[in-house]
Amino acid sequence: MASARDIYQDLLAQLTKAVLDRDAAGFAALTRVPLVMKTMDGCTTHRSTRSIMQRVSAYSDMMAEQGIDGYLRSCDTAKFVSQQQISGYHTTRLCRGGEDVAAPYLTRMALFRENDGWKVGISDSSLHTADWPLLGHDEFETPGAEKSEPKHRLEIFQTILDRISAAFIGNDVEGWLNAVSLPFHLVSRAGVETFETRQQVVDDFEAYQREFKENGVTEMIRQAKTAELIDGDQMTGTYRMHMMRGPSHVVPPWDASMTLRNENGLWRVTTVMRAIGHVNWSALSPADMENTPDYTPEKGDQK
Repeated sequence: MASARDIYQDLLAQLTKAVLDRDAAGFAALTRVPLVMKTMDGCTTHRSTRSIMQRVSAYSDMMAEQGIDGYLRSCDTAKFVSQQQISGYHTTRLCRGGEDVAAPYLTRMALFRENDGWKVGISDSSLHTADWPLLGHDEFETPGAEKSEPKHRLEIFQTILDRISAAFIGNDVEGWLNAVSLPFHLVSRAGVETFETRQQVVDDFEAYQREFKENGVTEMIRQAKTAELIDGDQMTGTYRMHMMRGPSHVVPPWDASMTLRNENGLWRVTTVMRAIGHVNWSALSPADMENTPDYTPEKGDQK
């Protein structure tokens, strides 16, 4: 059976080819109706194949008018939500003459199995229309007032946290490597652990996977609390971490912080403060953690 990541990348490649070939009908055949398309500040729902085809045709025309000759999309991580659904993230780059015409951005897609094939039903991009010159502000229906900048940063930070959690739970080391900037630092009560090579990151990731299996970890939930920009190309945020075995915590929840650096339009992790460390699990007790909440978050309570 193909992996979730292979299925996601295969469908992504077909969707990309359809846009480049101006094959609106071919694109629509790979989507589920209704098709929900979101950005950070808007959302539109296509309720017919005709609507999808019109949107794809307009997008293809726009790319041609802008002289886009590179449309690169690669899956970062993906996992099976069920036998009938896959959730994953991919990075998109739009290039002209080998140069990016806009900052690369992340998109989460939800894929659904229909008969013997997979179709995309939700596309949720981390781009903001105000910062993306190729997308007109009138292309999305923006409910209510425009989101504030702090809210925008927090949503970007939550997207990154979700992407990291998906990589760990999906045993997707490439997804984690793509989210890390070397040298990478983990700061805990035991001191600072620095990873300078990809192999060191891989070895640590595999140790986590062994510990996940031994402790029956089924989900990691990171809830973004704050996010602030530092000098434009760095972001620091705080979040609450929940390590779950089904509906129960494996260890008490804890608060942590993360520092990110913007590298060619992509935010990557440079430092995690108050990292739990897989080697410390057996020694943990409620007294070891600060700010322990008295509830278990629901699925829809993560953001």
